[in-house]
This record gives sequence, structure tokens and C-alpha cells, in this order.
Amino acid sequence: MAEGDAQSEGYPLCDVLPLDVDALDPGMNVLVSGPAMSGKRDLVFDLLAPSEPTDPIVVMTTDDPAPRIHAEFEDRGVRIAPETFRVVDASGAPGDDDPTVHRVNSPADLTGMGVAFTEAVEEVDSPPRLRLGFVSISTLLQYVDAERAFSFLHVLSRRTSAAGYLGVYSLDPTTHEDRFVNVVTSIFDAAIELREEDGTREIRVRGLPGVAAEWTEFPY
Repeated sequence: MAEGDAQSEGYPLCDVLPLDVDALDPGMNVLVSGPAMSGKRDLVFDLLAPSEPTDPIVVMTTDDPAPRIHAEFEDRGVRIAPETFRVVDASGAPGDDDPTVHRVNSPADLTGMGVAFTEAVEEVDSPPRLRLGFVSISTLLQYVDAERAFSFLHVLSRRTSAAGYLGVYSLDPTTHEDRFVNVVTSIFDAAIELREEDGTREIRVRGLPGVAAEWTEFPY
């Protein structure tokens, strides 16, 4: 398949969302937003690997160390070939010399995270398709100010968009001011929001053509 053909095909979701959304367009950056225990973390990993992966995956983590990231996929029964998978681990946790992991001392080292992302993409042969996960924006903001975080996320999302990749980012909006949440959300092409109302988990999507921004039950 030619590179142009690969980039033109959407990223299948395999019924991950209870909506009429079969795939996401190449170059799209999506924010998964919800409070703790809302299922947003699980949804991020399901969007990265909704079935046996056919696209390379790079996960950038500011909170959980690389072994936890590996475990997220293993717990789903997802087998990822080492040559198509990389973790940029900025959690600061110690680790071994796993060749699939790029370690950054702290989420405060935004330059190091950017360099590690570039190296990770190069190590999976700079493919025409790739799914990027970023977990999480909220932890990043414990280490850097909002302006620096916004600038970094803006550059990262534009890079993935230009390459035709799919970016999936997570945020807990309850830990930030509404103004900041609105500014950060504006970076992304679409937002998937999760909440719990009267014991029922709900989801809505904003920014996808043809999808009404209405709350729908999400029996996750």
C-alpha cells in the first residue's frame, strides 16, 4: 500500500464508542475528558488498541511508569509487537533497560519529552500511520505552568496532525479551572467527555461531524 493510501484511511474504533462512529480521521487529535473513576483511562487505551493493533503505538506517560502502560494492554489481551510499540516514560520512576522505553527524568522536562517522542517514532520506522496516547495532561500540570503546558501540547498535536497520526490525550477537568479546560480543549479536533449522573455513566462527543453532542449512556 502506498503511503498516501495509508494516510487517507481512517483509524478504526471497532465499536469502542456507543455512537455512530466507526473510525477517526488521520491527523485527528482527541481529548478524553472526565473525572477520576469515570472510565477515561480505559477509554484512552481502547482507542489506542481497539483490537489486535495494526498501527504502531507510542504512549507518553507523565504518571504511571512504563510497566503499568504495558500492563494496560496485556490486561486487555492485546499483543503488541515490540518493534511497533514505544513508551515515553516521564514519570520519573526507576526502570530497567527495556529497549521499548524512552525515559525522561520528569514531566517538567518538556524538551526531553519532545526529543524522546521523535526518537520513538523514528525507532518504529517513522510510519505513515501511528496512534499516540498522552496520559495525562492533568499530571503534566503539576510540574509545569499552564502556558508551557499549552505550548507543548499545541506543538505535539500539530506534529501528529501533520504526520496523519491519531492523537488521544486524557484530562481530569475537575482538577483545573474552567477557563484552562476550555483553552486546552480548543487545541483538539474533538472532545470525548465522560461523567456519572445518578449512578449512570454517560458519554458525549463534541467536534465530530454528524455526531450530536448529546449525553448517551456508556455502560463501560
